[in-house]
Amino acid sequence: MNWIKRIIIYITVTCVLVSLTGCTFTDTIKEKIYGDTKTDNPAAVENNTEDEVSNSISVGILDFDTFNPLLTKSETVKECMQLVYEPLFDVDENLMPVPMLAESYTVSPDGRTIDITLKNNIMWHDGTNFNAYDAAYTIRQIRSGITTYTSLLSNMADYKATGDYTLQIVLNYSVPNFVSLLTFPIVKYRSDMNLNSGYIPNGTGAFRFETQQSTGKMSFAAFDNYHNGRAQIDNLYVYTAPDLQRYETMFEASEIDLMTGETVDLSEYTPRGSAHNNEYITNKMTFIGFNLLHEALWGANTRRALAELIDKDAIVNSTIYSRGVACDIPINPSSLFYFDTNTRFKPDDLLAVQLLGNDGWGVDESGKYVRNVNGVKQVLSFEILTDGDSAEKISIANAVAENLMSFGVDATVTAFPYDQYMARINAKNFDIMVGEIEIGANLDLTPLISSGGNYFSYQNTDLDTLAGQIGMTRDEEQLKELFRRYGNMIIEDMPFTPLFFRKGDVLSSAKIKNALAPSVSRQFRSVETWSVK
Repeated sequence: MNWIKRIIIYITVTCVLVSLTGCTFTDTIKEKIYGDTKTDNPAAVENNTEDEVSNSISVGILDFDTFNPLLTKSETVKECMQLVYEPLFDVDENLMPVPMLAESYTVSPDGRTIDITLKNNIMWHDGTNFNAYDAAYTIRQIRSGITTYTSLLSNMADYKATGDYTLQIVLNYSVPNFVSLLTFPIVKYRSDMNLNSGYIPNGTGAFRFETQQSTGKMSFAAFDNYHNGRAQIDNLYVYTAPDLQRYETMFEASEIDLMTGETVDLSEYTPRGSAHNNEYITNKMTFIGFNLLHEALWGANTRRALAELIDKDAIVNSTIYSRGVACDIPINPSSLFYFDTNTRFKPDDLLAVQLLGNDGWGVDESGKYVRNVNGVKQVLSFEILTDGDSAEKISIANAVAENLMSFGVDATVTAFPYDQYMARINAKNFDIMVGEIEIGANLDLTPLISSGGNYFSYQNTDLDTLAGQIGMTRDEEQLKELFRRYGNMIIEDMPFTPLFFRKGDVLSSAKIKNALAPSVSRQFRSVETWSVK
């Protein structure tokens, strides 16, 4: 019986020890077979805890140089700093200006003087108050040419802080919705404007810099005094990636939660997993332009006919894999002022024949379009100039040439390296060109149609006057009517014809519950409304 008592005592002691140590018999066996399953890696413990309980999102950055949002050359850093810094104005999904640091604004009758009233309840992350002198300081840095935003203010003649919370801007000439260009990040007065990798960001946005947790990992926290209300997400983690491949892998592995088409070419790369694609239409317009110095292109009917022969839908589908929106008018299809009623952008051969006939063109026995001008036979034949550094542009030019040749218009494609391509355009040494331009968020087409100079040697003072009138009013109904007249006048004269506006993308992980609403000015908008729970 003594041996039975000894067994009972042994079992009792073992159970007591198990209850005290939290181990189980199974755990003990696993340790014997596999070794200790506990980790000595604090980072792994941190990440596991973060995944389970942290109300956070993460972003990745490539080519980190500085967190100064005006000086950085890195697209991913600029995107990240949208969560930390804010502009005077945002642009919404319809390309309409939305005050952010601004409260309101007025425009003088001639459209050249803009008076902006700023919000007076905004605090920098360091606890000081935002004011007009911060905005004026930022504008001064941009106009000095040291930032990447200088072109936005090329039409600015003067500016000044007229009070603690009032700012005045004077333009050289009126343009549509100038405040839609004031979408650059505002930095605090006397911020360090040297390219400094140790720059500590100090913005007015939803997240404030907290600490560098380790090499390649920085943390930001929701700003309690954010003027639009504290963000629903508590923390933002920023990870540096050594290269694009690692950056893409981080997104696929859910190590980061956001990635944009500005960084990753989504026509060549499709991420795996349950990512959500938040699409928007950018202001990057691809077009074909006509050299009005070319005698065969003097007639607007001829130019319009050539435009009618182009299968824009097919070009979008085959050359950019549906990553664009075809259109006939040079206004972003997302804009409140877009008015194109077409739903299909296919060739109209009958209309093209009629338009060519109006300019004296007819088909000869060989099937080519010809005409006789003062006893001289002219043949409708063109060289299409394109950027030889872009396989996509070459593909588009070839598609345009095929459309024209199938109708009896001779067309050949000439591709030069970009610098030579631009030199020929500037020298007006081309017939037809394939080009791309990023139109300003204010929809100003001046670079393309101004009588003061453009690619096409086009002049129309009535169109110049109309563009000025658009800049003199804020009434939406008046603007719709003015933009309609503006677009129709361009279509009638046809110095160029749009092919498509490119789509933009912001990919977000399934972790982010709220739908993103990116626009042409900011990919990461209204972050304070995002949630992960």
